[in-house]
Amino acid sequence: MVVWGALANGLEAFVGGLLGLLFKSRVSDDLGDFLLKGQGLCVVLVGVQGMTGDGDIAVVTIALALGAALGFVLDIDGVVRRLGDWVQARLDALLAGSKRFGSFSEGFVTATLFTCTGAMAIVGSLESGLELQHGTLIAKGVIDLVVCIPMAATMGIGVPFCGVSLIVYESVLSLAASMVGPLLTEAVITQMSVTGSVLLFAVGTNLLGITDLKVANLLPAAFMPVALVPLMSLLTSLV
Repeated sequence: MVVWGALANGLEAFVGGLLGLLFKSRVSDDLGDFLLKGQGLCVVLVGVQGMTGDGDIAVVTIALALGAALGFVLDIDGVVRRLGDWVQARLDALLAGSKRFGSFSEGFVTATLFTCTGAMAIVGSLESGLELQHGTLIAKGVIDLVVCIPMAATMGIGVPFCGVSLIVYESVLSLAASMVGPLLTEAVITQMSVTGSVLLFAVGTNLLGITDLKVANLLPAAFMPVALVPLMSLLTSLV
């Protein structure tokens, strides 16, 4: 099944979030902040590793510019946050305003961005769609499970539900890849991977408190190489 990898990855992230909630009452604000910054360092490391691939600076730069413009117009960040706030309002009513499990919106948005950006999410989804090979997404799920434990212990009940976003996101990518396989050459996948790693790096710097970027608005950039790589190849051949 094309979406098996996405389902497995989403379930692993959800389980990690649930495990983290079990420890939330034992995590102080200071410890939580310290753990979160530690995870930020790990996310930066993964992003840097992905950016050291065979990326074309011109393609990545243009992809980020076009993707940022499109994401800004669509306000993807606003859509995700409004969804989180809507769920938060429902939870506040259900739990009589109790903040015992933390802010749904904050944890949901942060965990969703972490799990959905980066090279492994993109490449793994493409492998699932093109080759029915799910190993990358399952391995990524182990990483997500581990990272979501301290994230949920710190940020609360929204973190496990990144698994839902993950299933939808990676399933769409896998299904799309199965339908447009010929367009996804090795060069295209490489540039998508590097661009996605840049976004993951931005997630890490946000966790560290260095930046306050609306990374969700940059998500379209990861898919711009599908059009940019063939276009750049065509222009190069004409010169």
